[in-house]
Amino acid sequence: MINFLRGIYRSIKNLSSGEEILSDRRKFNYICISFAIIHLVSLVFFALLKNELLVAFHVLAIILYFGLLSLAKKKHYFIVSLIAEIEVLAAVSLISFSYGSMLGYSMYCFAMIPTIFYITSTVKDMKHNTIYCYIFTFITMLTYFTIVISEPFFTISEDLSMHPVLTLFIRLFNAAVTFLFCVAFSLLFVWEMKSNTSQLQRRNQQLVEVSRKDPLTKLANRRSMMEKLNLSMHFLQLENHPFSVILCDIDHFKKVNDVYGHDCGDKVLVTVADSISSQLRDTDFVCRWGGEEILIVIDGRLQTATAIAERMRSNIASTVVMHEGQQVSVTMTFGVAQAEKNYRIEDLIQLADTRLYYGKEHGRNQVVSQDLKD
Repeated sequence: MINFLRGIYRSIKNLSSGEEILSDRRKFNYICISFAIIHLVSLVFFALLKNELLVAFHVLAIILYFGLLSLAKKKHYFIVSLIAEIEVLAAVSLISFSYGSMLGYSMYCFAMIPTIFYITSTVKDMKHNTIYCYIFTFITMLTYFTIVISEPFFTISEDLSMHPVLTLFIRLFNAAVTFLFCVAFSLLFVWEMKSNTSQLQRRNQQLVEVSRKDPLTKLANRRSMMEKLNLSMHFLQLENHPFSVILCDIDHFKKVNDVYGHDCGDKVLVTVADSISSQLRDTDFVCRWGGEEILIVIDGRLQTATAIAERMRSNIASTVVMHEGQQVSVTMTFGVAQAEKNYRIEDLIQLADTRLYYGKEHGRNQVVSQDLKD
């Protein structure tokens, strides 16, 4: 019992924080065990009243709910739900026609409505049976009104005035359970929808990140960079806000892959990406342009971009990548260009690429920020 209550508490706590969604099996386990506990309390009550018929009924009901746990384990959720609902209405009718409404068992009709709406809205195998919850709601309310309307016309089997304390206890117990069921399933429904929404938002965010980031280096991808370049060019033309680009390439990268393997090459790429990212400001932007090429947008003029590129070059040149006990040295060559209003984005990148190529042809491990001739 204590473990059961602790499990409910943990689940509600996790649901409220959006960290958990109850599995369909756990939902039915909790419901069946809760119904069995209610019947156990009622069994004790009717045993004290010495009503053998209702004692036997509640014993069978408890056995039934433990049997329904086995059906729930096999995912026969619709059958479990249908049997439980029929049993509850049968119990409410039998007790109400025996003792009237004084004991408050007819209130369970109200508790069943949010329960069935919660189940049919959240259990996967029952989401297509939406008409089922409306039919059951109608039957439940019909049962309640039948009990209320016919109560003046049936004979009470026993005078409960002889047991005022017991009567008050069971009435309060039934009222409390009804209230808790209504509140619990309403909150569970809200929390579960909140959790579903939260998970959907996280998945959408992950999809956005996947579509905009390189999976290896975690840098932005080419698509994100084009958006940034278009935006930067817009501000240059509209507000004369200067920006520059740095196109850099790892020196002898093919040799690294050939000698040490592609795993080492990936490690070099990640190390270089982290090193470059650490040198940038919040207003700068970096992406993996393709292969071992990295493209950077610098918020500022050519001189600023050149100085940043030189810091990157120096930092990378002093970096050693360890792979399987071997030290792998890394250098990079950088081509820098400042955007002009009359440039197309393709022109700007081509200029940076031309300067990068010049650096590759003339010794590598250097920053080239102006056009040079042999």
